[in-house]
Amino acid sequence: MDGNLHCRHRRSGALQGDVRLMSVVAHKDPKLAGRAIELPEGPEWVSALRVFDGHVAETLASVAHTLYPHDGLPERVYRRVVAQFDRMAAASPNAAQMMAQLVDLVDEAMPLPFVELSDGYRTEVLKRIEGTPAFRLVQRSTVRFLYDDIEVWQAFGYEGASVHLGGYVKRGFDDLDWLPDPPAAS
Repeated sequence: MDGNLHCRHRRSGALQGDVRLMSVVAHKDPKLAGRAIELPEGPEWVSALRVFDGHVAETLASVAHTLYPHDGLPERVYRRVVAQFDRMAAASPNAAQMMAQLVDLVDEAMPLPFVELSDGYRTEVLKRIEGTPAFRLVQRSTVRFLYDDIEVWQAFGYEGASVHLGGYVKRGFDDLDWLPDPPAAS
């Protein structure tokens, strides 16, 4: 292993929504679950799914994006969340039923399908159903799958596991140059 490996990142300075876009080399612990799911670009991405049809997949992607909106993240990370949902649904009929129930709930809440609603109406719909088991499953699973995506880590500037680099302590874990300078003491 190269003993000269250090944190390498460039700050782009671009702020997109609440995500400061950074170019970071992120590493996942090899003991953790595998690689990112590869999906075709464009509308063909749903062809990679085994359980969900296009409408269900697009609705779940819209729900995930509404729950955790990060303007700087590409839509493909939300689609990978849905691909993980699809794997869950393939393995568990109960999960498949709950996700289908969520899509029905959000589509029936307004005169238009959920995917055609504005962000404000989408948020209103999700607030109405947040106490349901279907919502809780999708919300918690979105957290798990979205924030475990290495592309998301890179966008947020998180390098991931650091053991292979000697840990964080001597690698600038306390580097706070991204914060504004504190106000001068009076």
